[in-house]
Amino acid sequence: MNTTPLYGECVSPGGSTPVRISDLARLGCAVEVDAPGAGIEGELSLWIGAVGPFAATAIRKDSSSLAVRFAEPLDTQIVRHFALS
Repeated sequence: MNTTPLYGECVSPGGSTPVRISDLARLGCAVEVDAPGAGIEGELSLWIGAVGPFAATAIRKDSSSLAVRFAEPLDTQIVRHFALS
């Protein structure tokens, strides 16, 4: 299993923000942003690398961390692909 963060992008009505993705699972993941003021929360689209977009909902945990839940579970093959990258 890969413990290196994945790089991606959150796209919301407020714009797009580069993110680091960890703990990727079928139902969701953890997301970290460098810009604490980034307006990421609520409904968004998540790109994992060049794969996506995936509809999701983000809930802010603290100034730089969010919990993301996918609208539909990710295909097992996608999770496995990033786990082995």
